[in-house]
Amino acid sequence: MKWENVAYGFTIFIALLFLEPYLDKMGISYWLKFLYIIVVVLCINFTLSKIKFLQKSVTKKVGWSTLITVMIFVAVLVNLIN
Repeated sequence: MKWENVAYGFTIFIALLFLEPYLDKMGISYWLKFLYIIVVVLCINFTLSKIKFLQKSVTKKVGWSTLITVMIFVAVLVNLIN
């Protein structure tokens, strides 16, 4: 597992958590919202693949625990903001 995979999982989580409600407020249709989220995730994935630090290996235990911890932290922050 690489840090890139951890960052990619976090990117998907952030895109679904933040973009979907924002696009709902704008009144965008379901299919356009789905397409927009896919494009954002793919663009960020392309950018993440170019960062040298994220190419380093990490153990699965550390990678998964980091991903889960960051997801919980962001979810709590979103609930506090709303």
